[in-house]
Amino acid sequence: MIEKSIKKLIIYANRHLFLSDNDLIYAQNMLLGYFGCAAPYEGEVDVKAIEEMEVPDEIVAELTDDLIAQGLSAGEAERKVVFALGALSPRPSAVEDAFDELYQADPKEATEYLYGISVANWYVRKTQIDKNIVFDAKFDQGSDLEVSINLSKPEKKNSDIAKLLVAKSTSYPLCLLCPENLGFYGHDRHPARGNLRYVEMELEGRTWYLQFSPYGYFDRHCILFQKEHEQMVVDHRIYATLLAFVERFPHYFMGSNADLPIVGGSILNHEHFQGGAHILPVMRAKEKAPFKVSSPNVQGAVLDFYDTTLVLKSLDKEELLSVADKILACWRGYDDEENEILHGDASTCHNTITAIARKVGDEFRLYMILRNNRCDSRYPDGIFHVHPERSHIKSEGIGLIEASGLFILPARLKRQGAEVEDVIANGLSHEEALAKYPDIEPFFPMIEEMKTKKLSLHDYLGSVCQNILHDVAVFKDNERGRAGLAKFLEVCDL
Repeated sequence: MIEKSIKKLIIYANRHLFLSDNDLIYAQNMLLGYFGCAAPYEGEVDVKAIEEMEVPDEIVAELTDDLIAQGLSAGEAERKVVFALGALSPRPSAVEDAFDELYQADPKEATEYLYGISVANWYVRKTQIDKNIVFDAKFDQGSDLEVSINLSKPEKKNSDIAKLLVAKSTSYPLCLLCPENLGFYGHDRHPARGNLRYVEMELEGRTWYLQFSPYGYFDRHCILFQKEHEQMVVDHRIYATLLAFVERFPHYFMGSNADLPIVGGSILNHEHFQGGAHILPVMRAKEKAPFKVSSPNVQGAVLDFYDTTLVLKSLDKEELLSVADKILACWRGYDDEENEILHGDASTCHNTITAIARKVGDEFRLYMILRNNRCDSRYPDGIFHVHPERSHIKSEGIGLIEASGLFILPARLKRQGAEVEDVIANGLSHEEALAKYPDIEPFFPMIEEMKTKKLSLHDYLGSVCQNILHDVAVFKDNERGRAGLAKFLEVCDL
């Protein structure tokens, strides 16, 4: 019954979304009209149960079912519910004002307020996120990794991501990261954003917006996106912006994907960063070898990590930036044919850097992961990308999060992993396995390896993720790779 669901939603907004008692009748009448109801529900509802709710999922499900029963499609029903939740949430200007006031007392309280609103109004789908399968991958040698079979994230192809760089923007909003998404009703090709809330800030002379990710790959996963719809570019300004953000919000890290297909993120046509409260595995990695830096106030080291990661540390932000600029400038034009590294030519760039900034006490830290997106006949999807023998586990680009040691694996692996375990547990033959699971063919090498080495599914997945980062490393952890990295750092003349 829609009227009953509306009553529950109004009570929920009053208890969890700061809807004032003085606005209850107004809000009720607005929703009754919006959903085509003549009068409110007069019966009783369980107010205590609503007060104890952490998320509105139960009410959302009831209202969505009511709308579908009236003949709406599932997509249109969800868009209407999202719009209603947005209408019952604090206005964007009120969120901005509350955030700014809280920030003056404690930056963490400000971000917690924005996160709380985003969870309570169903923008951050916490219930769905909590279903993700998450585990640590621990190794006798090498840094531990984190693995998530993410049930809330659709898998993307590198070819689709690359198309964004040349795609003609004709829709409104231009992309999922444009500020015009605020309050957007949505349609079949663009998700509803009626309940989106973000806050504005000025960083390095430009306007940026901070919101939380609806997918939430890790604790307090947030997105910082630029006002202008401009292609991602890794340069001095980007590093300066990352450091300015963590200076303002020292309880979060903030990182930038690389600016090229394959090694970059899923949206390259709108400048944005990702951050949050999580300590990524790369941040826990030990320092393997220091390298010389002319600035007495900056320390540099190669990390003992799987991909090629440098870290710069300093109390002086500007001096750290100066060293980072030198590394980027040198890497952009650097060639090392022995290690298969070619920077490109006048029209093509292959070398770039994935960067992550954080603050530890008063010290700034900038993690710089060297990347290259060259392809050849052996590796048409990328020489320093996931190699074909591991694509049954992950074929997407290895962006900021994975390159830092937290793997977001596709939801299909929940089913496929269970099928593999079933084949092993029941000793099914090749023919029996194919008959039962027609798409299991790519997983037979995995089955054999798990049987031979007596690996659990989690052990196998962790090992694959470890090897993927070895694939991604531009300088491999062998004699040739270590010599190549040492030569690069010498050429940089830091």
